Amino acid sequence: MQTDSRYARQLQLSEIGIEGQAKLAAARVLLLGVGGLGCTVATQLVSAGVGELVLVDHDTIDQTNLHRQHLFRESDCGQSKAKVAQQALRELNSSVNITAFSERILPSNIARIGQGVDLIIDAADNFAVTYLACDFSRHSNTPMLSASVNRVYGHVGVFGGPWPSFRAVFPRLPANQQSCDSVGVTGPSVGVIASLQAQEALKILVGQTTLGGKLLYVDCWHYNFHLLDVSNANEDAALNISLVEPDQLSESDYVIDVRNTAEVQTSPQPFHVDCYIPLDELSQLDISGINQRIVLACRSGQRAMLGAQTLKQRGATNIAALLPTI
Repeated sequence: MQTDSRYARQLQLSEIGIEGQAKLAAARVLLLGVGGLGCTVATQLVSAGVGELVLVDHDTIDQTNLHRQHLFRESDCGQSKAKVAQQALRELNSSVNITAFSERILPSNIARIGQGVDLIIDAADNFAVTYLACDFSRHSNTPMLSASVNRVYGHVGVFGGPWPSFRAVFPRLPANQQSCDSVGVTGPSVGVIASLQAQEALKILVGQTTLGGKLLYVDCWHYNFHLLDVSNANEDAALNISLVEPDQLSESDYVIDVRNTAEVQTSPQPFHVDCYIPLDELSQLDISGINQRIVLACRSGQRAMLGAQTLKQRGATNIAALLPTI
């Protein structure tokens, strides 16, 4: 562990000190998503001297990312977020071991990628991925620090381990759940939420978490903070929706693609689809004659989760949401 001037200011803090710095240096952290939240979280954890950081992001850098994803430059557009971030972070602190995976996180790879981590940080901005991370958190008994932000609003919470799971606190997705792609976000709002997430990560790793069993809501425009106690939330297995990937589809599955017509025509799915119907029309679909497992599909998994939730509320019991591999 480096104890020189690099960490001098945080070593002065009674909350960290030499003992806390040693805990940070020994920690292995899994970061899901190297976008707006992930770039800031990664920068602050690497700067603070976390021993090992595992980055996972399948996406490439786009010009629309640059106003809030500050590890990237104009010349990086088109390149892998995970790989570019890895190089930038290594230049920031060469003593930190940084591993990068330019692939989607899936049921088949999350245990391998996340083996031996002390903390899962969810910065994926995709509830389907968050639910997958939640399941891994539960199976591995590893705490998960999750955050989300769009427009000027965000939340941060710690789930799993000794605290309620994300599925317990959020058993259903909001029906109007939207992403930054569709509703926008300000760069400073992302920075505020990401900094709170990074601060809480440091606190978890030194054993002083504040948000275990709690959920912090932040209005970054009007500067309102609300801290909710969710410590009594219990997971209802009956509400859970299974997550699968294309290799786990069977010939008997009834697959529904909930993307819009333009998406379907532009990017056909690489597997058999039985029904094409946009998500906002799914409630009109007659499912009374479908006896096999229903699998919902989309581009990222998020609309598939919403679709599966819609059908589950209508009585479907054998249902799953598909996480794409490409």
